[in-house]
This record gives sequence, C-alpha cells and structure tokens, in this order.
Amino acid sequence: MNPASNPYAVTGFLTTGIILAIGLYVYLKQRKSPIHWAFLLFTLSVSEWSFFSALHTMTENSATSLLFSKICHAGALLTPVFFYYFTQKIIGRNFKTSLRIGFLISCLLILVNFTSPLFLSGTRTDVGVPNFAKASPFYWIIILFFSIYVSLSFFRLVKEIRISQGTRKKHIACFFYASLAGFLIGFFNFFPLYGWTIPPYPYSPICGAVYSGIVAYAILMHKLFDIELIIKRGLVFGALFGAVYAAVSALIFLAGYFSTPSLSPLLFGLSIALAMAVYEPLRKLLTGLTHRFLFQKKTAYVRLIRDLTDRLSEIRDSRIISSEITGFLSKQMSLDWVALYLKDDDERFKLCSWAGNESYASRIELNAIVPLAQIRPSPLILSPFDIEEDIESGLKAKLRAQKIEAVVPIFVEESLNGILLLGKKKSDDALSRQDEALLKTLAEESSMLFISIKLLKDLNRANLELGQRKKMSSLTQLSRGVHHEVRNPLHTVSLTASTILENIRLGKYRMLERKELALKINTRIESMLEEINRIKDSLSRFAEFARPDKEPEFIPLSLKNELEEFFHLMREGQKLDSIEVHNSVPENLSVLATKAGLQEIFFNLFNNAYEAMEGRGELFLEANEHEGFTELTFKDSGPGIPEEILPGIFEEYFTTKTNSESTGIGLSIVKHRAELFGGSVTASSPPGSGALFHIKLKIAEGVKTQA
Repeated sequence: MNPASNPYAVTGFLTTGIILAIGLYVYLKQRKSPIHWAFLLFTLSVSEWSFFSALHTMTENSATSLLFSKICHAGALLTPVFFYYFTQKIIGRNFKTSLRIGFLISCLLILVNFTSPLFLSGTRTDVGVPNFAKASPFYWIIILFFSIYVSLSFFRLVKEIRISQGTRKKHIACFFYASLAGFLIGFFNFFPLYGWTIPPYPYSPICGAVYSGIVAYAILMHKLFDIELIIKRGLVFGALFGAVYAAVSALIFLAGYFSTPSLSPLLFGLSIALAMAVYEPLRKLLTGLTHRFLFQKKTAYVRLIRDLTDRLSEIRDSRIISSEITGFLSKQMSLDWVALYLKDDDERFKLCSWAGNESYASRIELNAIVPLAQIRPSPLILSPFDIEEDIESGLKAKLRAQKIEAVVPIFVEESLNGILLLGKKKSDDALSRQDEALLKTLAEESSMLFISIKLLKDLNRANLELGQRKKMSSLTQLSRGVHHEVRNPLHTVSLTASTILENIRLGKYRMLERKELALKINTRIESMLEEINRIKDSLSRFAEFARPDKEPEFIPLSLKNELEEFFHLMREGQKLDSIEVHNSVPENLSVLATKAGLQEIFFNLFNNAYEAMEGRGELFLEANEHEGFTELTFKDSGPGIPEEILPGIFEEYFTTKTNSESTGIGLSIVKHRAELFGGSVTASSPPGSGALFHIKLKIAEGVKTQA
C-alpha cells in the first residue's frame, strides 16, 4: 500500500523518527544522568508503539497486521511504566515497589497478548486502512492498566506541586499539564480498535512526537520550561516559515496562473532563490522585534555589576559590602530573600547580611550547605526537576525545605570565605542562564573585594604589631633608665632597713623612751614608703607604655597630664638628657582617646624628632581648642622635612633612613591612631626650621578628665 494514501501510517512513521531522534539526542548529551536515561526509555517505548502501529495498518495480510499490532502493544504497555519512572526522576523521589509491580504486570500482559487472543481477536477494515487491530472483550484490561499507571504518575505530580513552591511548583505544574494534554490526545488511539474514528484520528500518532519534543526541548535543553525562549523562537521561526511559505506559494501561483507551462520551472526556481535571499534579513528583523517589544530585559546586568563593584571598591567594611550585595540581588533579581554568610576569625560562618522576607532566616541550617559550597567552584542553581547528578537527593530535599533556590560560594585565596543563599523569585520564574552568569560574575567580584579587605586588615594588623615591636625595642633603652630610677630608691630602702636592724641588734633603742622610739621608727618607715612609691610610679609608667592597646575604649584624658607622664618616662629612660622640652600646653584641655593610644602618638612623634635631632635639640609643644577639636602642635629643632617628600611621610613603610632598624611606619601609626580617635594629623616644615606636626583630637566636653 502507498504510505501517502494512509495518513495514520505517515504520522506514525514521522512520530517514530522524531521521537527516536529526540530521545537519543537528549541521552547522548548527558549519558550518566538518571533523568536522561529515564527519558530515553520512555521515548523508546513510544517510538516502538508508533512504528509498529503504523506498520500494522499498511499490510493487507490480516495475520501479519495482527502480529505487528501485538508488537506495537508491547510498547504501549511499557509506556505508562516508563512514564511513571520518568516522573519519579523529575520529582526526585523513588517508589520502587509500585514501579516493579507495574513492570511485572506489563510484562505479564505482553506475554498474554502474544500467546492468546484474550486482548486482540483479529483485525478490522472499517477505519479507513487495509487492516487495524480489533479489540476483544477483555481489551479493557490493557486500557485499565494503562490508565492506572498514567493516573498514578499524575497523582505523584499533583502531590509534589502542592508541597513545592516558586519555580519548582510552576515547572512541575507545566509538566503536569503538558503530560495531561499529551495522554488525553493519545487515548484517542484506543478508539479505532473498537471501530470508532474520532478526530484527531488518523493523525493522532503525531501527538507523541509533539509531546516528546516539548518535554525534551523545554525541560531538558532549556532550563526546564524556559517559556520566554520557547515563545521567542516560536514567534520568530513561525513568522519566518509563514513568510517564506507565503512568498513561495504566491510566486508558484502566479507562475501557474499567468505564464506558460514552459516558464513554470524558471519561476519556481526564482521563488526558491527569493525565499533564500529574504530568510536571513527577515530572521534578524523578527528576532530584534520580539526581543525589543516582548522580552526586553529590564536591566543590563553587566553594567549594573560594574557600577556596583566600582562603588564597593571604596568601602573597607565587609558588613557594608555584604549589605550592598544582598540589597542589589534582592532588587535586581526580585527575590523573596537573599542572605550572605561570611567566615569569622573562628572559622565559622555567620550571617552577615539579609535582604527580603525575614521569616526564612530561622530555617537556614549551614551544616550541610558548607561542605557542598566548599567543593563547588561555581553557583549551584537548583533546577525545578532533579537533573543534578552531583548532589544527593536528601541534600536537595533539605535545601528545598529551607526554601533555598541557589547556593553561591565565594572563595578568597582558594578558601571558602562566604556563601550566598538565594530564595525564589517573587514572580516564581526560574533563575535563568543570565541570572546564573550574573551570580558567577558577582561571586568573582565579591571575592576580589573581600580579598582587598582581608589584605588591608592584615596590613593594618601587621603595621600595629610592627609599631608595637618597635616600641618594645625601645623599652630596652628605657628599662636601663627605669632600672636606674628603681635602683636608687631600692638602695635607700635597703640602707634604712639595715640601719634599723643594726640599731636593734646593738641595743641603741633600749635607752630611748617609747614615744621617742616610735618617732624614730615612724620617720624611717615613712622614708622607706616614699621610696617604695617612687618605685611603683616608675614601674607603672613603664608598664602602661609597654601595654598594647587591644580594645579601644575612649575616655576623657588631660592632654597636659598625659604629656608630662610621657616625658617623665622618657626622662627616666635617659632619652631627654640632651633634649629640652618646652611644654606650653594649658592645664584645662582634654581629649577623647585611649591612654595607650595617646601615648603611642606621643612616642612615635618623639621618636621621629629624636632621630631627626640625633638625640640633641629642643621640643616645643603648644595646644588650643578650635571648632570642637583640641589642636596640639609638636615642633622639633631638627633639620626639617624636604618639601618633595612631605606629602608621603604618613604612608606605610615610607622612610628616608638607610639603616635596617628603620621601619617607616611610625608616622603612619600616628595617622592611624589620630583617625581612630576621630581626628587627624598634618605636617609642615617651614624653611630654616624643624618639622612641625599638627594633631587634631576631639574635645572631651562636659566630662571630667582622667590623669
């Protein structure tokens, strides 16, 4: 029989070719994926059914037609079981018992169908084809089995839809409705077995190809029902096909209507050439129009990220940066919520910023998320269907239970430093490939920002530690002076105590009256206590200077008293033996600072002057109040600072000295401390004079100063 006169056979063979091509293509794209394998099994069963269904209508031999029909029913009986298996892979759940039962029943029904006329009693010729299988009285068993397992698949889908949310719910619902439509149309293929020719018969086999194509293209190839992409391409190529078809048809019609038969081939060739010529320009035009008027992106992600990182590059606070990142994502991607966790000094991840619906915050548990993020170099976006191979189903279930749609790791120097967690979009749309590219770029840019913060923090810590070490190195010299200050009163205490003991041993106090004895002993003890207090004062000043300023707690301090205490220590350390200090700072000026921090400012300014004057010269100190600040002027009689290097003296590691002991961080620490206290420091060097430093510190108003 000529296939062209049998539409049922033509659509059946066409369906077979399309479904086989789709199934193999999808499977070969990702052979190890369970969902790809399940889809292949489903398409193989449908294509087997469609091929032998078409073949059995072409032969005029009744026995041969019946044999082909029984082979066709093998695929028909396996189709609902494989669809049930495919559905399980889509929703990420396993129902092994019901699946095994279904497979065993289908095999049993296939065996019965081949060995007895229980289901198919022969063929019929009243449905427009030479032969078509004829249902026997018990054929309803096959229909019932088919219906039960298809319905069971739909039941699983509906149940999953109810417990899902956002994108997953939306896409499983789309898959459900597409499958429902496909199988409802497919049921029309059972009617001809009873002699009923109800449309879309004889074109009903094509529904399998259309449905398989939708599932493969929309689910597996384009991020699970990327409706925008499907509609866009459908509009473009639908319009292209219509335009080209219309052009060719019009020219062929004109050729047949107005010209002689000899010119028809020429005009037909011209019509084909015209169609080829207008195809590409028309395609570009239609693509541009659909993109512009239907699917124009609201934001240019590349430009937005560039603007964001440019703005964040000026910020040195990780919390502010984190807040900006989460706010950016929440706004630009229209997310329900987004959270950023950063690793602290204890190697623990803690919530740093949150944007959006705060009701989800309490659900987040990082125990399973951190190990997952540590092994992923790129963002993980959970697909609405379970197509990820490298994530356990249990972990995916935990992520979905916490309403997490994406996990974005942020690495700093190959170590996981942050984790971005994203909820669903408010529109329930899936995260697109453009969204994924945005997240990947943002993670890379964030990594650079956090690296900069880490390096700056490490540098500041190193500078402070180096400054502390430099200060401690000076303690060796200071300790000699302190030793001298302590040794003298200790000698006095020792001598007084020895004298008392010696007088007691010699009996010199026996002849004295009690009152006179008490007076002598009291005088000696007071002398000893005075010397002991001198020792305590020296040691206290030394210890206060040496102690690092760990936790800055600003307190009101008398500037005059703090300077005198500092220079007293320097004097004890014999560093003022050849330096004269002119301290003209008023008594009533106060500053808000820390004691150790203020002493460190004095020490680094003094040390800079001491080295510039080579240990000999004069220091001039003045101070006044101006616009809420106490301004201290610190001037030395050294050679001054060359004008060309003056702008850079507060930079880290800047030094003009060649000796290895010079670190070049003393003045940078002065600047750091002054800014920490809310003030500033500047320097000048008038010609023919020494270096002049202006230190501005906040006034401690309305409080009593501490000495």
